Amino acid sequence: MSSGFDDKTGIIKSATDWGCWYQTIEDITAEILVPLTTKGRDVKIKILPSSLSCAVNGKDIFSGRLFASIVCDESTWTLEDHENNCRIIRIFLVKSNKTPQSCWTSLLQDQYLADLDILDSMQKKILQERYQTENPGFDFSQAEVSGNYQSGGPVLS
Repeated sequence: MSSGFDDKTGIIKSATDWGCWYQTIEDITAEILVPLTTKGRDVKIKILPSSLSCAVNGKDIFSGRLFASIVCDESTWTLEDHENNCRIIRIFLVKSNKTPQSCWTSLLQDQYLADLDILDSMQKKILQERYQTENPGFDFSQAEVSGNYQSGGPVLS
């Protein structure tokens, strides 16, 4: 989804021991905090349709099967300067299933699960994003979401 929607609604991040991950209807982003001295050549990222691994200076940060499949050719990573005297590796994964029902509960299968409150907020935000996409003339960024919002919300026909 557009960053404009995220600018209005904020990003719902799931914290991990290495940083965080978050999502929209269309993509997943993982942010890994690394030392300021880290160079691109120190980073090894392997992005496959159903798995992801990240190592820095030969040390595995994470590795495993993704919660759901992604589009490898449209996924990438960057190494950027960040506040607090560190750098950040940002891994951008494009979901294969780009529907509101595709809210990931974890980054990797059985690893880095979003806690229930965070997952609840992610699902509400994805539903808001769905409504914004379906109704571009309206602003759903401040809408209150209640009722059936899990699994992409109600089916409207």
